[in-house]
Amino acid sequence: MPEMIQFPDKKGQLRGNATRKMLAHDYLAAKKDWLALYDLDPVFEVVTSLVETLRLLGDFEGAIFYASEYEQDYLKTEATLTDYVRLYLLDGQYLFAHRLLTKYPNERLEAELLQLEMAQDLLGETDYASRATQLSTWDSQIQPIGGQKWQNWLKKMTLTGFIQLAKNHWLHLKNPFILPKLIEECIACGVKEKVVVKSVFKGEQLVDLANCRLFHDAPALILMKQLVEEFWLNQDPQIMEAITIEAQAHFALLYPFLPTLSEVPDWEKSYRYEYQAIFGDEKAAEALAAYPEIQQLKTKIRAYYHEFA
Repeated sequence: MPEMIQFPDKKGQLRGNATRKMLAHDYLAAKKDWLALYDLDPVFEVVTSLVETLRLLGDFEGAIFYASEYEQDYLKTEATLTDYVRLYLLDGQYLFAHRLLTKYPNERLEAELLQLEMAQDLLGETDYASRATQLSTWDSQIQPIGGQKWQNWLKKMTLTGFIQLAKNHWLHLKNPFILPKLIEECIACGVKEKVVVKSVFKGEQLVDLANCRLFHDAPALILMKQLVEEFWLNQDPQIMEAITIEAQAHFALLYPFLPTLSEVPDWEKSYRYEYQAIFGDEKAAEALAAYPEIQQLKTKIRAYYHEFA
């Protein structure tokens, strides 16, 4: 019996059409086919083709949008890591490129990034005066800065420029939501300096950035979550979740000046007794009196969160 002619299915048709259009440099038409194929079959191979098409169209933000969903796949090989990092370089996200290369070192890409940053600073294409003004405006507002606003503010900023801008401000900040973001950005980008900063809660302090962890990796935060879970998981998971969320929010404002590991158990007890006292436990209310400094600090932190609630 003769074999039947096999026609490509919908996915095969879209792949073939997109490939032909790419070869013909009709990237806009190819984009439509890759997007349609992505909706049907969102695998890494399709994503890389879609991302490359968007790159060729100059839509770097769009390319990053899709590529970032598959970041772990891009980080698996040197070739795909190179493609991924270069998307951020093309989009002017130099600090995020530093973040990636701090975790996944690559001498060739690091040299490429350095050359781009040197050219950027030499040509003076980034308006640091307006960035400083924006930071001062945020500082006067005493409220958190949205993630997208922060990313837009960082765009086109070189690491050298960012560090200098941070140094010009972090001894004078009044908004406690800013210093943690500045510090974490430095750490994520691999900055190893010792710097003096001023915390709303702790005053002037020396910070050795080389010995600091990113907030979510901070040992004090990890221990705090463990202690809360150990006590509350079997008793009341809802209270466990409430304390965990609040403690993390409080630690976020204290960062990088978190309690020491030896102090964390007292912080856990202060939350425990506080929540127990709310539900009428008189002994817990009495026990809470043993932690006046922690309670005063928590009250001050809560006041900042209450301002924009």
